[in-house]
Amino acid sequence: MATAAIAHDWFVVEGGAERVALELADLLPTASIYTSFFDPSAFPGVNETRVHSWPLQRIIGPTRHFRSFLPLYPLYFGGLDLRRYDLVVSSSVAFTHAVRTARGAIHLSYVHTPLRYAWDLDAYLRRSSFSVPARLGGRLLRPWLQRWDRSTANRPDVLVANSEAVRQRIQRFWNRDAEVIHPPVDVDAIQLSTRDDGFLLIAARMLAYRRLDLAVAAATRLNRQLVLVGDGPERARLQSIAGPSVRFVGRVDRPVLIDLIQRSHAYLVPGEEDFGIAPVEAMAAGKPVVALARGGVTETVLNGRTGILFEEPTIEALSHAIEALDTVPFDGSTIRAQAERFSPHVFRAKFRSVLERLGVDPAGGPR
Repeated sequence: MATAAIAHDWFVVEGGAERVALELADLLPTASIYTSFFDPSAFPGVNETRVHSWPLQRIIGPTRHFRSFLPLYPLYFGGLDLRRYDLVVSSSVAFTHAVRTARGAIHLSYVHTPLRYAWDLDAYLRRSSFSVPARLGGRLLRPWLQRWDRSTANRPDVLVANSEAVRQRIQRFWNRDAEVIHPPVDVDAIQLSTRDDGFLLIAARMLAYRRLDLAVAAATRLNRQLVLVGDGPERARLQSIAGPSVRFVGRVDRPVLIDLIQRSHAYLVPGEEDFGIAPVEAMAAGKPVVALARGGVTETVLNGRTGILFEEPTIEALSHAIEALDTVPFDGSTIRAQAERFSPHVFRAKFRSVLERLGVDPAGGPR
C-alpha cells in the first residue's frame, strides 16, 4: 500500500500555518506527521500516535521557546529521512521543504514563505526586543541560512504558495515557480454579526515584523479602543507604549476569540502578512478590515468594499485609515461573501486537484 507523510515545522502554538497543516492531516488521514516540537495540549484533536517529534523534545518537552533553536532546525529537517514514503507533503513555515525523500516519490511543499530568518531578517529584528547577542547571532547566521534555503529549495518536486505575494518571493529567492492555493479559513464557524461594541481588534503573535506598535500608537493617539489577542516576545514593549484605550488579553480559547471578532468594530492588519487568516475570519463576521496594502491582504481585502487599505506603514497612515472607517457604508453581507471564497472546502478541492494531477490518491499516496 502506498504510504504518505506530512512534515510541519512545529506544533506548539496554534496559528494559521498550523491550521493548514491540520487540514492537510485531515485530507491525508493515513499520513504520519513529522515535526520538531509537538504540544498535545494545544492540539487535542491530533492523534498523538501519528506524530513523530525530534529527539530533543524528549529532553526539554514542547517548549514555547522553540524559536531559540534556530541554528539546529536546518540540520534536523535537512537530514530528516522520509525516504520510506511514496508521498510527502511539507507544510513549510521555514525548514520542512528540506526533508529528504526517495527518488521516484512525490514531494509537494506548501510554502508559507521562504525562510524569513534568512531573507527578511532586518524586518524581523528591527524594532524588536531581541538581545544584542541574539541580533548578532542572527546576522552572522544569515549568509549561511540563505545558502542553505536556496540549495534545499530544489528538493520538493512541486511548490504551492499560500498567496501570490509568497509566490513572487519564491520566484525571487528560489528561482522557482509555484501554484497559489490560499489557506483554508473556517468561515462556517463564524456567524455574520450586526453587533458592534466599538473596539478595534488584532489577534496575532506579537513579533516585531507584524508592526503591532503602529496599531498601539494609532489607537492611543485617537483614543480608540483596541483589543490585542495573543502573546509573544514584543508584548512587554507594546504594553509600555500603550495608552489606557488599549487592552491586552493574551491567549484566549477559540470560542472567546470568535466572540471578540463578532463584537468588534473592525480588524487591523498594521504590517505585511504572508496571507492573513485572521482578517478573513473577521470578514466572515461581516467586519471591515483596515490593512497595510502589502502581502496577502491585497488578495483578500477589497478596498472600499470589505475594508480600507493604507499605503505606508506609519502611525499617520493607519490613523487616517481608522478614521476613514466611519465614512464608508460597509455592508456586512458583502464582506462575508468575500470571506467565503477562502473556505476549507475551496482549499480541499484545489489541493485535491493538484494531487490528482500528480497521480496521487489522497487516501494513501500515488496510484
